[in-house]
Amino acid sequence: MPRTRVTLLAVLLAATADARIYLNVSGDITLGALFPIHRKGSDGENCGMIQLEDGIQPLEAMLYTLQQINRDPSILPGIKLGALVFDSCDNPNYALEQALYFVKGFIAHVNTYHEQEFYCSDGSAPKFLAGGFDKVVAVLAAQSSSVTIQVAAMLRLFLMPQISYMATSPSLSSKEKFPHFFRTVPSDVNQAHAMLEILRQFKWTYVSIVYSDTEYGNHGYETLVSLASNYSVCFSAPQRIDNEQYTDEDYNNVIRTISNKTDVKVVVLFAEKSTTLKVLEAARRLGVGSRFVWIGSDAWPTLNHGELIDDRSHENPSNFGKLEPEELTVLEGALAVQPLSRRMSGFDDYFTNLTLDHESINPWFREFWEDYHNCDRRYKFPIRDNQGDEASFSTERAIGPEDYSCRNSRLKINEKSGYKQQRFLHFVRDAVYAVAYALHDLHRVKCGENFTGICHEMNHIDGDTISAYLSNVSFNDEGGKKFRFVHNVDGPPRYSVLNYQKNLDGTYQWLVIGNYTQDETGKPVLHIDPESMKFRGHVKGGRSSFPNSTCALPCERHQITVRERLDACCWKCRNCGLYQWKADEHRCEDCDWGTRPTLDKTVCDAIPEEFIDYSSPWAVAAMAVASCGILVTVFVLSVFWIYSETPIIKASGRELSCLLLLGTLVSFLMTFAVVARPDTATCTVTRFGIGLCYTLCYAALVTKTNRIHRIFNNMTHSPHKPRYTSPNSQLIITGMLTLVEVLINAIWLSQVPPSVTHNYPTRDTRIRMCRGLDDHSFMVGLSYPFLLIIICTVYAVKTRKCPEGFNETRYIAFTNYTTIILWLAFVPVYVVSTSNAIRVVTLTLSLSLSGLVQLACLFFPKVYIVLLKPEKNTKELVMAQHRSSSYLAAPATPVVVLNENGLKSYVKGSDSSIKTSRKDSSSLNIWKIKPILKDQTITSAALAKDTLKNFQVRTM
Repeated sequence: MPRTRVTLLAVLLAATADARIYLNVSGDITLGALFPIHRKGSDGENCGMIQLEDGIQPLEAMLYTLQQINRDPSILPGIKLGALVFDSCDNPNYALEQALYFVKGFIAHVNTYHEQEFYCSDGSAPKFLAGGFDKVVAVLAAQSSSVTIQVAAMLRLFLMPQISYMATSPSLSSKEKFPHFFRTVPSDVNQAHAMLEILRQFKWTYVSIVYSDTEYGNHGYETLVSLASNYSVCFSAPQRIDNEQYTDEDYNNVIRTISNKTDVKVVVLFAEKSTTLKVLEAARRLGVGSRFVWIGSDAWPTLNHGELIDDRSHENPSNFGKLEPEELTVLEGALAVQPLSRRMSGFDDYFTNLTLDHESINPWFREFWEDYHNCDRRYKFPIRDNQGDEASFSTERAIGPEDYSCRNSRLKINEKSGYKQQRFLHFVRDAVYAVAYALHDLHRVKCGENFTGICHEMNHIDGDTISAYLSNVSFNDEGGKKFRFVHNVDGPPRYSVLNYQKNLDGTYQWLVIGNYTQDETGKPVLHIDPESMKFRGHVKGGRSSFPNSTCALPCERHQITVRERLDACCWKCRNCGLYQWKADEHRCEDCDWGTRPTLDKTVCDAIPEEFIDYSSPWAVAAMAVASCGILVTVFVLSVFWIYSETPIIKASGRELSCLLLLGTLVSFLMTFAVVARPDTATCTVTRFGIGLCYTLCYAALVTKTNRIHRIFNNMTHSPHKPRYTSPNSQLIITGMLTLVEVLINAIWLSQVPPSVTHNYPTRDTRIRMCRGLDDHSFMVGLSYPFLLIIICTVYAVKTRKCPEGFNETRYIAFTNYTTIILWLAFVPVYVVSTSNAIRVVTLTLSLSLSGLVQLACLFFPKVYIVLLKPEKNTKELVMAQHRSSSYLAAPATPVVVLNENGLKSYVKGSDSSIKTSRKDSSSLNIWKIKPILKDQTITSAALAKDTLKNFQVRTM
């Protein structure tokens, strides 16, 4: 056998050298258990006085439940459940020592049934304490969370299932830390909600808290503080107590701090029972116990004045019967939250029929019996019988087997002698039944449905196997409701609210005044009967009997609290600003631009969008103007189409004029895109179309004026026809000029994609508009059309002396000047204005007015001649020389041409395509007129024929 294994075994056996008292009920399968039979000791002692209610009663509840199960043939038929129980003394370190017995039994179990590492001298497997401990399949432990956590941390290493009947610490819910832990009570997270809901219903917003420096106390405090703001509760001067190190003076200082530095009337105690007793004793010593309403956690709803009396009488028996009435009122009126209280059926009959002979099973029962009946003492105490009479016995007798005082047949356990069933015993019952039903499910799987007794497959049971069956166990609890572990670890969240009251006969008791349970929707709800609760010193109950505990009135929902410097729980209420919202209970934050706070200041809502759409009166007016422009444009276009073969229409350039009309039509149509509700589509059309419509118009005008300039400027320098003067060429040139604008807009849209944005000219205004139109970037699309306007103006000036049919200088110049003036007026108004309606209408009217000016200046004169003055729509008048023309010099005498039809005179400068020299005006340049005449369908061949037949007469 390896040396290390021998050493380990020696250590474990040495640990058992100090024989301890424990309860042993034999059985085929054994349940281990740890109960706080005694209180935690002081002054270095592990254990203190015996606990009559919290120690003996849960132990007997387990024994009673085992009897019920062993007598029930429907559960584990032919199998007897046994028990091995140790006293934890509510002391984590001492409980760990006791739990080692179960660990040693587990090691012996593994050594026997799995991998044998230890051997006896005869080669057999060693047995720990005659082999009873290797049958333990689960451990019921413990009552307090601090003890439970310590034991669970050790048992998890050996895969031993553990079930607690009262430990409520939230950390125990972690399956990662404690994979084999279960409990029949809910977590303290639910308890914290219940306690805070009580504070809220009673409108106690100014509260202090005392908690123990243990796993149970620290987790409870952290949970309460983290949830307090949700219930408008503030904990002032929290006090943490070191259970191990604190003396009576330290406890006094805790009470002094709360009473001197705060004005609270309510104190929450989140600590184990032993710590709570010392806090209440300190309050009694300082005479301030009656000032506070104590609210306790589930660790001490069984606390009563008897225990306070027992503590003092134990220290000094002469104090018995000398307690002042005010000292007995420390706990009166207290409230407590406890996992749902319920009586365990049948237990009262079982427990009240126990006699001292029960000590053969329960090794602590004699101590309980003596303490309960105050017998076998060296001091003279009364012996209470079941009729309430008193007897006495000698105080000088030695305690021994011959002492018969505790075996008096009149000694009974009943209500008259002070017995009362603890309200949490049904959780012990549920814990035992959970293991029993898990074993029953395992028995059915391993042995079969009708098998009686233990089959070979159940000769040994591993801990992880029982844990798996416990996770899925289901049975009816004491109230007949289905019990299952929540999340495979916790009991269902159900609590009772208790009030410690004084009865008419002067006795005290915990009275259930309400509960905290789930409603039909699964939401936890607090129910309290206000008439059943009562505070100290009041005969009648009700909420009015309890004091108020608040430092300041609750603020309105839209207000924040500004803390006082001396006490963080006291505050003043302050309103948030006009454009601020309530971020939390203590802070206001500004709403974003475009939003304003709601009436309750809880959130910021978006300000309704402002934009122009087709239903707006401004949009209707703008569309009416645009519609008129569209109708006029269509009318002009139809005139040009119908009279396209007339000289005046031909002279104006039909193709370019149609293109110009198309650009004008787009200008009017843009109004409908601009006034539409801004979205990605309308924004794209608006940004692309504003510059495009101007480009179409002025690209056509630039091409037209450039063509005329090149034709008439070329006649004096070259006998050849100018290039690119045909209609197709002109359209190509116009298209190329327009393509530049298309490229500019395409790059602009790619760099700044069209989208909807919002503008906030004021805090209460939220304008919906297209991105790119909310700043000066829209000038990108108009820069190129402005350049075309300048070029067009230059060419218009250069062609101002062309023949009348070709001379549009004045009209083009007026159009350009008007357009520039319109835009010079539009841009400042658009940029400066904060009204979206004015900006949109200004833009649409600028587009429409520009189109109307183009129609009026460039097309109305021609339409007027075509429709109203057809006599002027002739080739001769179209070719008439302008008075200021320099293309044909004015001769000194009139020119007369005589042809076969008679005498016909051409006045001075009548042919603007014939440019003669002052030195030689006798010759007529027939060839240089051909290009323009050909384009205007006045053929040069016809003119040459007429010219050759005529002669020129010059008047000298």
